[in-house]
Amino acid sequence: MPARFRLGLPRSFNTRASGVRLIRVPMLWSRMRRKDFLRLAVGLLVSGVSLVLAGRNVSWADLVASLQHANPILLIPALAIYCLGIIARSLRWRVLLRDYGVKLPMLIRTLVIGLMVNDILPGRLGEIARIFLLARKAGVPAGASLASILIERVLDGIALTALLALAIALAGASDWLVQLALASTGIFAVATAGIMWAALDPVRVGGLARRIAAFAPNRLEERLDRLINTALDALAPVRTPGGAARLVGWSLVAWLLEAGMYLIIMFAFFVPGGLPAALMGTAVANLATLVPSSPGYVGTFDFALKGVLEGWFGANPGTAAGYTLVVHVMLIVPVVLVGLFFLWQENLSLPDLGRRPPRDPAPLPVAAHSER
Repeated sequence: MPARFRLGLPRSFNTRASGVRLIRVPMLWSRMRRKDFLRLAVGLLVSGVSLVLAGRNVSWADLVASLQHANPILLIPALAIYCLGIIARSLRWRVLLRDYGVKLPMLIRTLVIGLMVNDILPGRLGEIARIFLLARKAGVPAGASLASILIERVLDGIALTALLALAIALAGASDWLVQLALASTGIFAVATAGIMWAALDPVRVGGLARRIAAFAPNRLEERLDRLINTALDALAPVRTPGGAARLVGWSLVAWLLEAGMYLIIMFAFFVPGGLPAALMGTAVANLATLVPSSPGYVGTFDFALKGVLEGWFGANPGTAAGYTLVVHVMLIVPVVLVGLFFLWQENLSLPDLGRRPPRDPAPLPVAAHSER
């Protein structure tokens, strides 16, 4: 039977008699620790300030006018291209988890559920949801899933930095954009070096990780040791030039497809700048989501995207605000709806994703795939 989703109906509402099936929303406020509450409060504050800054020079009339004059038909191909980008990310994830034989449809469903959770719950819990789902449905060790997600984040940073550098080469940039590109390059270069070190010297890195894990309580020793082993094993795809090239290639494809979505919606709103604006907006807006904010990256994403279009490409403030609003809605609403549907199909509720996943199975890969 599908899991129930509770949406805050009165206690007197008889769901069994009415035949209504509901989804149970997690009791965040009752379970939240003080530091979690503080983190959420800071994120909400950052989002609020960012929204105020983004909307300070936009009148309601200009925003409504930009929405009224947009061409909604172009949202259909934009959404299709975004879906292709999700498939590209799933294909990248399949390369990372190649030794566990997870089918592409399972990876797509899991990725969409993870994106949905990130959009509606604080703390980027979508990554935990992905680890839980793969452990539950495909037997993938938590360490392997965790390592794959960390590698994804670094690859995303590399791809976004590449898009930003290309946009700067095509359209030029102000000092702060150049500084952002340099800072991003430095951060993700260090992260890449760390991953390559762990991949090429797993014995030394594993020993260092175990010495650090020794400070944890004794009851966690076995679990942490298993987590370290499976995480290091999961780095196998980046140990060869062929595997690394495929990962970087799929990352670039995924983000170029998302930039294509931004570009098509720009045509719908008659936003100036063309391809360089779409590339720069995609890179800056998504790098801005690294800043702590509310679920769905509200505020930080919007301030960055609108600022690029208005400040560098001369877009009208009302047009830039309307465009940014629609892009953000297109990134969130379809994913949330489809993610909730996939969760319902898995007979799970949101609280289930926060429970302890099954114990890691022994890391027995389905097959070792040779590099081509």
